[in-house]
Amino acid sequence: MSFCPKSKRKGSEAGAALLIAIFALLLISVIAIALLVSTGTDSALASNYRTSTAAYYAAMAGAEEARSRLLWKSADNINIASPNYFPDPTNPTLALTNVLYIINPAAGETVAPADLSNTQTYPDTEYFAEYGTPITSVNWLTINSVYLAGGGPGPSYKWVRISPATVRSLGVDVAGDGNTTDGISLLYYDPAHVGAGGVIKPGIVKNPVSATGQPLGQVLEITALAVVPPNTQKLLQYVVTPGGSLNISFPAALTLAGNQVTYTGPDSTQFYVDGIDPITGRTCASPALPPVAAIGYTNSTDQSAVNVKNGTNLHPDYYWGFGFVAAPPPPATASIEPVTLPANFQKPSTLEMLLQNIRQSADVVLAPVAPATTVPGSALPASAMTTTNPMTIFVDGDLDLTSWHNIGYGLLVVTGNLTYDPDASWEGVVLVIGKGTFQGSHGGIGRIDGAMLVATTRDSSGNVLPDPNLGPSSVTFAANTGGYGIYYNSCMISFALRPTTFKVLSFRERVAP
Repeated sequence: MSFCPKSKRKGSEAGAALLIAIFALLLISVIAIALLVSTGTDSALASNYRTSTAAYYAAMAGAEEARSRLLWKSADNINIASPNYFPDPTNPTLALTNVLYIINPAAGETVAPADLSNTQTYPDTEYFAEYGTPITSVNWLTINSVYLAGGGPGPSYKWVRISPATVRSLGVDVAGDGNTTDGISLLYYDPAHVGAGGVIKPGIVKNPVSATGQPLGQVLEITALAVVPPNTQKLLQYVVTPGGSLNISFPAALTLAGNQVTYTGPDSTQFYVDGIDPITGRTCASPALPPVAAIGYTNSTDQSAVNVKNGTNLHPDYYWGFGFVAAPPPPATASIEPVTLPANFQKPSTLEMLLQNIRQSADVVLAPVAPATTVPGSALPASAMTTTNPMTIFVDGDLDLTSWHNIGYGLLVVTGNLTYDPDASWEGVVLVIGKGTFQGSHGGIGRIDGAMLVATTRDSSGNVLPDPNLGPSSVTFAANTGGYGIYYNSCMISFALRPTTFKVLSFRERVAP
């Protein structure tokens, strides 16, 4: 009897390939199932991300609508829809117990944020979390979104709340005293706030008036709730304040800030510098302010007074200011006086900071186009400026108004030399800050109504001067210059200094109710 070991080994291996194939199939099945689960998870994540992003941008759209409608020049200004709710549409302020909602319901839907009893109307329970009191305990008002006027809800936000900011609602220790529960004090933004060590540190404060005596813009909260099907919610919040305004009162019709300033007036008998706020022909409802100096200079310890007075000796009878009545007789001496400016107008660094703040929110920013070194007057948007639409024009360099025979309205800032053609007029505020030189020439029948300030913050190379001293600013009119001069007008000043934007101080996402 014989055996075949080789055949026996073959028999022992029978079925091994089948087992390997089964295991491979199982492994492939597991991988396939994992891929299917992963694909489903990715799809769910993508869907969640899509709806979350849609809700985020819908809430942002609501917040932006509210921010734009706070601005006085908006065609949909909130004061139009809610007259007298904001006492001054040019500078919206809210009392502690006043809240405004902009609602944006879908077709057939009810949005009632103050109805805390109905979870289907998107109640504002977040208000209690921030302010410590239910929304039903304050004065609330609702107005419709601009999208509803267009026939549809637009972005999928439900409501936007505009409310006054407090320490409690922000959860920020504004005063640095460890108190984050103050729910009574209203908050304001001071762009020239002086922090520890005398350092300028813009920030939120409790006092509505700055250390320099200037009024400050109130800080408001804009909170927007968006809901995207099936039920993705986002609650976004802006903290905003009026931006672009100077919050300053001018101490003279023409103020020359700095050291060793100079002034040279024309020999024209029709040219006046008048610091008396007009009583008749006013374009605003506010009463006339007390007279200010015709020409003010800030340093009374150097030659500034002599320089300015010598520059007016041709016609001192044409420089009127405080000390005279509305229709004064020719004064014995010109109204040329030492004046005091706020702290943020007394140093090169703070003036330069002010320029940057204005530039960021200006309606138009102009600079010379190479190879030119001067911006021509023709670059100004003359047709866009009106008494009801004053603009902030920022010229980064020299401006030449020669042959510009128009009227400008608003705030004009020139960082270089301003060449003034007296056939041009400007109603508002003119700031010549930087190079700090103003030159008037030619004839004309134009005038400046409002106020003008000239200050030198840079040297001849364009470098910012070291604090604390400003340079020698100058105003020079050619002998044969025409024009009617510079007239103080508080109405024109207030129009020019209206906020040009509501700037966002902070932005955060809150937990949706």
